[in-house]
Amino acid sequence: MQTMMDLRDPLFQSLRHQTFTARVISTGSGVLAGAQHAADLLEETGCELLGLENDGRLLQPGDVILSFRGSAKQVAIAEDRVLGAMMVPSGYATRARRLKLVAGEHLRVVCGGWKKIPQAFKPGLHAALAAAGIGMRMVDGPFVYIDKNYVRMFGGVAQALAAAAQFPDRSKVIQLRGDLCPIEEEARQAVDGGAQVVMIDTGRLQDIATVQNVLVTLRARASIRIAFAGSVTEDSLLLLRELPVDLVDVGAAVLDAPMVDMRVEVVS
Repeated sequence: MQTMMDLRDPLFQSLRHQTFTARVISTGSGVLAGAQHAADLLEETGCELLGLENDGRLLQPGDVILSFRGSAKQVAIAEDRVLGAMMVPSGYATRARRLKLVAGEHLRVVCGGWKKIPQAFKPGLHAALAAAGIGMRMVDGPFVYIDKNYVRMFGGVAQALAAAAQFPDRSKVIQLRGDLCPIEEEARQAVDGGAQVVMIDTGRLQDIATVQNVLVTLRARASIRIAFAGSVTEDSLLLLRELPVDLVDVGAAVLDAPMVDMRVEVVS
């Protein structure tokens, strides 16, 4: 098989004895994420890392994020690799930080949309959420997450929680959608089955009051937290702040965030 020639080799032949200094500059505003991954990719090209900002920094247009030195070909390859490592995660981080601020101090924000993106994007999402100060988990510590499809396969909330009872040292988080029976009946079954978190995954704000009333009536509200998900936006977060909700999943709102634009500029 014929080896494909890298056109940059003959193109940069006259520059082979020179080194160049370049930097990555933000052309947009946002929260930086993915910087260490970009630095790792940069060093794989053979470039020398000269400077690097930390994830979580607030970026403004013109801010220098990363600087490096290498041959003409190394700089060209680095330009192809480092921008995407930061632009997409920084977009996630910017949106996540904004949603956290809108939610206020008492509503815990998590992003559970990790399974909706390709595996290669997941480290960037992790970095973005860390930079934004929000997590991916409903519960601190070991837990069993029983989603809507588990509930359907078991035939109901009660049956799904009965199967999860074999893990007594783990908290139980279960989605409620009202698919197999009314959502108030699912809430009753969640109480009887020992759930610690009920996730109302309908996107309907009125379902919060329904589930809240069941938990209060059964005197279980103090021991069971209410989570909410489904097309959550900044506007709905403002409403959720005033409702009896403890956690909110903002996965879709984070994942459709625009990138934070950046460019590579050779300076010498």
